[in-house]
Formats: sequence, structure tokens, C-alpha cells
Amino acid sequence: VTNLVLVGSSNISVFSVTGEYIDRFCEGVVGGPCGIAISEGNTVFVSDIELDCVHKFKLPTFQSVSKVGKEGNGVGEFRYPLNLTVTDGCVYVADHGNHRVAVMDTELKHRNYLTHQTMTSPFDVKVNNNKVYVLSDKDSPCLHVFSLTGEKIRSLITCDKDGNAQVRRCESFCLDKKQNIL
Repeated sequence: VTNLVLVGSSNISVFSVTGEYIDRFCEGVVGGPCGIAISEGNTVFVSDIELDCVHKFKLPTFQSVSKVGKEGNGVGEFRYPLNLTVTDGCVYVADHGNHRVAVMDTELKHRNYLTHQTMTSPFDVKVNNNKVYVLSDKDSPCLHVFSLTGEKIRSLITCDKDGNAQVRRCESFCLDKKQNIL
């Protein structure tokens, strides 16, 4: 890792790993940056919760390349897009208000949606070992597992044997190399 990238309220700041400020970008371009992901091709994708869209920027100049989205529930529309991830030529966006995960290629062209009647208000999405993991419903979190083609495999309910939630108010997660969920 050569730089750290932090999402702010109306911009994105870049710092060295020692904490030295390097630059800021997106001011005047994004309304409310939320999620950020960097592809292998040095492209930065940013979800925008105020403009209901996804922005694409090119490194190292942080030049705006394109964006897709507006408020709505149709193709290419979002309602409160939160975290996102990019892997294997696809961008996965937790489309919180539409209760789905939007899947696009890295040119921001729609591919499909991951959705299920038991999945509400996704907060975060990760891809690992040909599976898509979606965290939804922060007050009573559930982790949904999908295939890359969008088939629901299972839900990992975060309750103990008595029905008490093991995790409360969860908005993000990660997967380690052994597939443990943190």
C-alpha cells in the first residue's frame, strides 16, 4: 500500500501511509461520497448517497471519467447507494433504498441485480471465492450469500439459539483469507 484514501463529507482525501496529506479530489463533483473501491486498472469508483449515483475516476490524476445513476428504482438508478466493491471486471453496489445489489461492469454498464425477498436495506457487499456476500438490515443484521450469477445460496443469521442478535448495528464487514467473517 502506497497511499491511504479516506472518504470525507464532500471530497476524498489521499494520505501517505505515514499520515502525510497528499491531495484531495472530488470537490464539486460528488455530493456525498460514501463507498470507495479501486480496481486493478487504477480506476477509483465512488458511491454518492446524495446524488444517488456511482462516479468513476482515473488514477493518479483523479480525473472524473464518468458517472451513472440518479434517484429511482430502474436500471442505472439508485436510492442511497452505500458501500461498493470491484473485482473481476464488475462493480457491486449496495443499493440500500432499493433493497438490492446493483452489478455493473467497470464501464458502469448494468449487468444485473442481486436481490431476494429476505434481503432488506443492504449496507455492504464483498466478493470472495466466487461468492457475493451482502450485509443487510443494520439493526438486525443478516449476511446473505449469492453466487456470481445472482442465485441466493444461503443466509447467515446473526442470532444465537435463543433468537438474540449476536451483532447489533452492523454496517460493514470483511472476509479474511480463511473466509472468516469479521
